[in-house]
Amino acid sequence: MEVLIRKPRVHWLGWKDRLRPLGPASHLLFSPTDVGPAGISRLVAAPDLLRKFPRTLRTRLRILSTRPAGARWLRDRLNGVRLSTRTTVTSALPVNGHIKLALSDNTTRRADHVILGTGYRVDVARYRFLGPGILQQLRTVDGFPVLGPALESSIPGLHFLGAPAAWSYGPLMCFVSVTKYAADALLRHFSVRTRVAA
Repeated sequence: MEVLIRKPRVHWLGWKDRLRPLGPASHLLFSPTDVGPAGISRLVAAPDLLRKFPRTLRTRLRILSTRPAGARWLRDRLNGVRLSTRTTVTSALPVNGHIKLALSDNTTRRADHVILGTGYRVDVARYRFLGPGILQQLRTVDGFPVLGPALESSIPGLHFLGAPAAWSYGPLMCFVSVTKYAADALLRHFSVRTRVAA
């Protein structure tokens, strides 16, 4: 296994570890979700509160919280994995059941599987599983669905989780650590609806 990295080095997150000697004070600066720099991490971990902030501030917090970096806990998981920096894929071709990659350093690689993590631009209009009737009714901004309480879109009963929810709920939506928040929000929403229907 190999990870190709465009930058000259991996930026590993680590301020949280450096602040641990502060004891309980470090918990004031970083939320358990571990998304965002000191202080901002607490705001990002409260999506319902963050939704009430002005758009310009939310955009700034998103930029500060989603910079290209690797979580410190990933380092142990990458033991034995080759990290090649200053390298990009210039072409990928199928060859005899494999994929031949040409790289910017004039070397090649042969692989069985390739995952390109080149960034992701949310545009729900490109989701093939959403029919034209839904897309006509769906309120969006820059490709993101505009979401209300419980991650619900402008179409009642249609909820969006993960990166598509980031415009409305903040950068935490782009990370695995949002799972508890999203699950709790949906559970509360559907529990209320079930009680009302009964």
